[in-house]
Amino acid sequence: MFQGFYNATSGMLTQNRNLNVISNNMGNVYTPGFRSDRYMATTFREVLMSRIGNKDKTNAYPIGTMAMIRASDETVTDYTTASYGPTRRALDFAISGDGFFCIQGQNGTVYTRNGSFTLDDQGYLYLPTIGRVLGENGPIRLGTDKIKVDSYGTIYSEDGNRRYGTLRIVDFQDYDAQLIKETGNVFVAPNGGARDATDAKVVNSALENSNVDAVKEMVNMMSGQRALQSSSQIMKTYDQLIAKIVSELGPA
Repeated sequence: MFQGFYNATSGMLTQNRNLNVISNNMGNVYTPGFRSDRYMATTFREVLMSRIGNKDKTNAYPIGTMAMIRASDETVTDYTTASYGPTRRALDFAISGDGFFCIQGQNGTVYTRNGSFTLDDQGYLYLPTIGRVLGENGPIRLGTDKIKVDSYGTIYSEDGNRRYGTLRIVDFQDYDAQLIKETGNVFVAPNGGARDATDAKVVNSALENSNVDAVKEMVNMMSGQRALQSSSQIMKTYDQLIAKIVSELGPA
């Protein structure tokens, strides 16, 4: 079999995965607080190449290495903070600075920059499809959207006579090492390490934008599609070449 089949096949698999990541980024251009991802590939099983003579092959010496296959390495998340804009909803929140909202997920606490909250059927502050929003003393129950919020994330009744709770906002020392991205635009920290985000400020009736660069993602998508098409065409060429060899070397 031609070695080029390995190159072309691994190229197609790599670009398919790359396009999946890009498509997910494009689909979340307008998702509040979304953090974009970047697909990373690497070489697989480098092979040492040696120089040998035409007749005497006893004095071979290495001249370098080569790799025939590209393989998945990791998906890297971009944690760059995006800008935020005002909304007309009292239950929208944005974080100015570093930090994450804490949400009571099904399997423990999860973290997100998405502050597009609502109220569940029992009046608790809630992130749709994920869980209740956590405060300093557990889930925050409002029962109404007639509220006002200070920059520390403390939520009061509209007249200021009742204090509902304070949004719990935490940060991490090393995002790449401590956080793992899950579906639903949330992160988990399997090994803990959350600490109070003392410098973070809460902005009410505002949402942070996604940090996806739509133009850059479109360019990456076109580049990935062209690479995928090129690999596909190479495989077709090898297939035609093998068919020709078989027909010419077959029985007369």
